[in-house]
Amino acid sequence: MTRLPWNRGRIVAGIGEADLIHHEDGRRELRSGSAGNVSAAREWTSHFQHEAAFTVALSPLPVPLPAPIEPHSKTVHNHILIADDDALVLGSLAAVLEFEGFVVDEAENGLEAITCAIEHAPDLVLLDLNMPKMDGWTAFTKLDRYRPLVPVIVITARPNQYEMAVQLGVDAFMEKPLNISALVQAIKRLTSEDENRRVRRITNRAFVTQLLGSNNS
Repeated sequence: MTRLPWNRGRIVAGIGEADLIHHEDGRRELRSGSAGNVSAAREWTSHFQHEAAFTVALSPLPVPLPAPIEPHSKTVHNHILIADDDALVLGSLAAVLEFEGFVVDEAENGLEAITCAIEHAPDLVLLDLNMPKMDGWTAFTKLDRYRPLVPVIVITARPNQYEMAVQLGVDAFMEKPLNISALVQAIKRLTSEDENRRVRRITNRAFVTQLLGSNNS
C-alpha cells in the first residue's frame, strides 16, 4: 500500500475500492469507492477499532521488575589446600580449618598437590616438605609457576629450612609441632588479602618470609 497525501491527511489502508484516510487532526475518514464498498469498509474499520480497544483493555498492567541484587563488595577467599603425607596432621588441620569456615582440599604427596592446585585453584596452600613422589620444595617451585599469586605457608619437621623458604619467597614458614592458633591467624590474614595488595607485597624489595611460631602470633 502506498501512502498518499489527501486533504491534509494520508491513506493508511486500502479496503476494497475505498481508502481509509488519517487526517492530521486525528480524524479518520473513508473515501472513494462505491457506496457498498464504503459501507463494508466502515464496518471493517469499526470492527478493527473495537478489537483494538478490546485488546488494549485486556492488556495486563506492567509489573514492576524486582530490584537488582547487589553483588558482594568483597570476595570471600576460603579455599585451602593442605599437602601433607602425615594422615594425623592432615586430618587435624582439615578439621580445624573446616570449623573456622574454610573449604579444604587434601593431598598426600607433592604431585597430588600440584594436580589439585591446577584443577581447583586454592586461595592458600599449606605445604609440608617431607612428602613422597615430589618433595615440598619441588612442589613449591611448580606451584609458583602455575599459581604464582596463591600464598603458600610451609609447615615442616625438617630442621634448618627457613633460609631456603626466604630464598624461594615463601609467604610464611612454621616448624612442627604446629602452633595452631598462630597458623590459623596467618591463614586468615593471607586469605583476606586482595590480589593487588599481594602483588605489591611480594614484589616489594623489603619482602621476607614470615616466620611463624609461639612468639609470632
